[in-house]
Amino acid sequence: MIFYIIELNLKNEYPTDRVHFNENINDSNIKRSILAYGPCRPNIAFPSSAHEDGNTYKFSSYFYSMTLKSGIKVQRFWLCYSVGLNVAYCETCWLFANRQYSYYNTAWINGVDDWRHLTFKIDKHEKSIQHIDAGKIRYNWEKNFTIDKVTEKQYSDEATYWREVLTRIIKVILSLTAGNTALRGHEHKNNDG
Repeated sequence: MIFYIIELNLKNEYPTDRVHFNENINDSNIKRSILAYGPCRPNIAFPSSAHEDGNTYKFSSYFYSMTLKSGIKVQRFWLCYSVGLNVAYCETCWLFANRQYSYYNTAWINGVDDWRHLTFKIDKHEKSIQHIDAGKIRYNWEKNFTIDKVTEKQYSDEATYWREVLTRIIKVILSLTAGNTALRGHEHKNNDG
């Protein structure tokens, strides 16, 4: 994991906060860093915004999850909050939305700050084609990333095995040469008789 996290500035209190990155990230190592470190989901005293109706509204960590009709609480891992921008955003769409689609919308990539209507906006976004497709791309991307890690481990294990074999051979040779024992090849006699 450390290899990928190097791409992030870990001196920041929230290194995966959307404020530190461009709207479009093409570098897969940066994507891996963000995913490896985890989403920006602070639980802080969120700043309030005055609304034209005279009330103040703000983001809440309550939005990070939803309660199903069955009463089960489910995390919205895609939903993030940018401390630097004071907006909620979709990490999945930000990292994986297809920018070529005709229905591409930057609202949840750049962030939403309509706290008064956030429940409605979240519900609408979760059902959007952009979000669903980005979720599929993210799933496949992470699955391939996992396969790559498994393959990488297999290569590493095999390299370790052969390194140990080579080390044993070198030790045998050094042991034989230390006792002035000759290294001779054995010739195979052909008995065609």
